Amino acid sequence: MSSHPHRQYIDPLYGSIDLNEHLNNLAQRPIVQRLRHVRLSNVDSIDMPSIANLSRFEHVLGVAHLSTLLALRPALNHDERLLLDASALLHDWAITSFGHLTEEALQYVGTKFSHEERLREILLNSDEELLGADLQIILGRGPGLREWASVYSGRNVESTLRAIMDTIQGGGPLGRIISGDIDIDNIDNVYRMAYHMGLRVDFAVPERLARSLVGVTDSSRQPIFRKEARQFIISWQEARRSVYENLMLAERDFVGKLMLLYATVRAFEAGEIRVDDWRMFDQQFIARLLDSSTKEVREAAERWMVGELWTSTPLIWFKGKRPAYPKLLELSLHLSSTLDRTCFAYGIQDKRERAVAAHFDSGEAETFGKGSNQWLLGVGSPLKRPFTHRELKLLIENVTSRLGTEVIHDQTATSSNGQAWLL
Repeated sequence: MSSHPHRQYIDPLYGSIDLNEHLNNLAQRPIVQRLRHVRLSNVDSIDMPSIANLSRFEHVLGVAHLSTLLALRPALNHDERLLLDASALLHDWAITSFGHLTEEALQYVGTKFSHEERLREILLNSDEELLGADLQIILGRGPGLREWASVYSGRNVESTLRAIMDTIQGGGPLGRIISGDIDIDNIDNVYRMAYHMGLRVDFAVPERLARSLVGVTDSSRQPIFRKEARQFIISWQEARRSVYENLMLAERDFVGKLMLLYATVRAFEAGEIRVDDWRMFDQQFIARLLDSSTKEVREAAERWMVGELWTSTPLIWFKGKRPAYPKLLELSLHLSSTLDRTCFAYGIQDKRERAVAAHFDSGEAETFGKGSNQWLLGVGSPLKRPFTHRELKLLIENVTSRLGTEVIHDQTATSSNGQAWLL
């Protein structure tokens, strides 16, 4: 595949961005082009329609752009710059359809699937699948990654690809810039989401942070920022909190996620979805669910597509760490039996608060923010009858006893269908 001569992209955050030759060439490969058809958000949002079709392709281009602005670049040699840029552009290459949602569904059924681990698993266990044409990444096309590396890498192709995969997972000399406490992946993700949500934040912060990243620490390889970047890190945390507040508490989207999770789990149990279907992009995946021969799968997918949401409980905060997904599947089955109605439970760890450590060129280190020790639960049912107070009480009793947790505090909550409870 020849290099495409046009290297400029128009980006809503950064304006006109001009990728260097090796980045632009990689962006044209099927392994990156697939991301045009995978959402950045985990569901085609009802509550925030402007993020519904925001693609991972837009996001990885943004991360790659930030990579080209890093203040440490002049100190890197050609191979190091190539490694950093490629890792920025490829960090989401193995993301499942509907982002992390399909990955979560595969975890519900005990596969322990992780798109990040999938990188290493494919590379170490089957070089031919990753590097050759055997892996059809999109519509019968191979990734195109080996060909790209053979043209632009100054060293052994296999060692280059292994170094890229290691960097994507936070390893190697530069990995914490891509995947760490304060990384360019999350910086772009937060501000890109904020832009499309219409939030009022300082959109100059991502580029300012990149231009302030001057190196990495000797031991842990954590990014080192200029001291003046402190205010930018605080701004990023505030923007991050606002973004996740909106994402986590969007109740109709929460119900939509659990509907698609339920459909995917049932399709997997029926043999209609397999682990290697992680490669499907969003349109293919929803088409598979809509064409299912399993009535429950097809009906859940159809109802989501036309906006006929399941009945749901309110979203309830519980103490501690979110249980593993197989535990939530066990809870779903138990609640279905106890309440005599099909139930599906979905939980999210609180992402609004996060403690991050920053290192500065003054030699100082500082921790910003604090971690959160709570998680959010919602339970949905295709039965159109609302949950009663008795059912909600039984549900909470079962959650606390079976999962060893408790409701954080009394609260008034409203479900997606408008029903209010005092918990």
